[in-house]
Amino acid sequence: MKPKERVCLRKLIKWLPIEPNMNKLSVCMIVKNEEQHLKQCLESIKNLADEIVIVDTGSTDKTKDIAKEYTSKIYDFVWNNDFAEARNFSLSKASGDWILYLDADESISEKDCNEIREILKKPEADAYYFTFRTYTNDSGKANWFSSKEDFYEESKNSNGFWISQVLRLFKKGYLFEGKIHETPLNSIKEKKGIVFDTDIVIHHYGELKDALYQKTKQKNYESLLKLRLSEPHPGKTDHYIMFELASELIKQEKIDEAIIYLEKAIQIYKDLPYLITLGGLYLKKKEYAKAEKILTDASQISPQNEDVLINLGVLYSETKEYNKSIRKFEKAMDINKNSADANYNLGLVYIKMGKLNKSKTYLERAIELNPSYKGRIKSLPK
Repeated sequence: MKPKERVCLRKLIKWLPIEPNMNKLSVCMIVKNEEQHLKQCLESIKNLADEIVIVDTGSTDKTKDIAKEYTSKIYDFVWNNDFAEARNFSLSKASGDWILYLDADESISEKDCNEIREILKKPEADAYYFTFRTYTNDSGKANWFSSKEDFYEESKNSNGFWISQVLRLFKKGYLFEGKIHETPLNSIKEKKGIVFDTDIVIHHYGELKDALYQKTKQKNYESLLKLRLSEPHPGKTDHYIMFELASELIKQEKIDEAIIYLEKAIQIYKDLPYLITLGGLYLKKKEYAKAEKILTDASQISPQNEDVLINLGVLYSETKEYNKSIRKFEKAMDINKNSADANYNLGLVYIKMGKLNKSKTYLERAIELNPSYKGRIKSLPK
């Protein structure tokens, strides 16, 4: 290349427009009295976030002092029992192209932080679902997984966890709706945004907090949801708020009241989670005819649903329809061979039938999958 040509090339490079970084990430949080967990949360995302926005709703402990170690963008918000308004206030202070919202008792592993950085580069999606792991020592919960052989270091401080899906990452421009159990999903749907699934995990430690904290939180949620039903509430439908309220009542063992709200919800809309929950409650109350009707409706919506099959299997076991019960549990295991619940309950059916050798096989498998079952089985069949 001639010297003159090199000079022209340098001039060309000098005037080329610099493409803006459209992947700036703002981590937005609302907090109150979170000195126990906040540092762990902020440490986990400090190298991921381009900025951290923290909205404090009235802390009286060292929460704000801890926050100052990681960000200067700390704002006060007078609490008004509206989670969506507080979340949207945090969004108004964010300058990023993407929003990741977290609570103080959550964290993200380094591996998944790297994965988040990669998916921000993809232009197709407007939002992403993450896997939400709630750590708990209550191994009796549905869909509980043991931490014993788990590869995440974050899981080592509890016996196990249960999982759900949550939408936590989205492009700026969407807003939260819902005074409680707030979500940007309705805003994304209204604007025809595209939502993708991921295997990225949020680690949630809230259920490991003390029992008094949990009880107070549940009572507050119950009050807020009842208040919301009495007011105009754009975004979430009445039936979904009733389902959320029933879920909070179940945590407090207010079964009869939860059933009332679930029945009302189903009169408006027969959604699968509503039916599964209501069927399970009737089963718990041993109202078998009502449970069978509700769970049969659920099975027509989703014939391959593991929870529906297991609940029907338990129902038929308790009504001594053992062959029908066996078929339901076997079908559940066809769907999920690692279902501890299906193995355990099938083992119990074979005990009732006097088939002890068969029973032992399934009970041993249940214990292998979920060691807590060992405490429920006083002795394995000989």
